[in-house]
Amino acid sequence: MKDLARVIRAKLDDRSLPREEHIKVYGSHGTQLPCDACGQPILPAQVQYEVEFEEKPSIRLHLGCFGLYEAERLRRGWTQRKR
Repeated sequence: MKDLARVIRAKLDDRSLPREEHIKVYGSHGTQLPCDACGQPILPAQVQYEVEFEEKPSIRLHLGCFGLYEAERLRRGWTQRKR
């Protein structure tokens, strides 16, 4: 888990994961497409979060990757959301 958190922090640092506040989050079954955080496919038996932004392309994340992504954004003060 520490390695995944490190990967997400690095992607936020280099802006390959958006820092901006999202406008909508949808949950569904995985579609076999890669997670934008960890790069692994999101399998149909897994939860896939589709995260939409106002001026950025949507991203897809595993449930756990989304949690780490949101926690890191909160830690850095980039969101006020309390989940």
